[in-house]
Amino acid sequence: MTTESDPKNGEGLTGDGDPAFESDSDAGPRVSRMRVGGEDILVLSVPLPSLRYPDGTTPAEQEIIDAVLQGLTVKEISEQRGASLRTVTTQLGTIFRKANVNSQAELIAIMTSDTDEA
Repeated sequence: MTTESDPKNGEGLTGDGDPAFESDSDAGPRVSRMRVGGEDILVLSVPLPSLRYPDGTTPAEQEIIDAVLQGLTVKEISEQRGASLRTVTTQLGTIFRKANVNSQAELIAIMTSDTDEA
């Protein structure tokens, strides 16, 4: 998506938080203007792809995958879940094996890819 407006000078922005750009479909990206703390900011919203968890993942592992997708660190995940760092690290290792990946970045890449493997 490209737009001709320049956020520095306010071109293309609408007031009252109305979207400055909306695609014809709800499935496309959207740019909105918001006022936060007296400043105008632009927010780019993109739809999240449908998640397809690796085969054989447990509900607990799926929660950890969701936390990884939110950008949480292993420490943050362990605090959120009330589990030890070692437990979360072990669960991540199991997830990596099931997903056939070697890192959180690879896990994120396969979880957010648009390709359907039927």
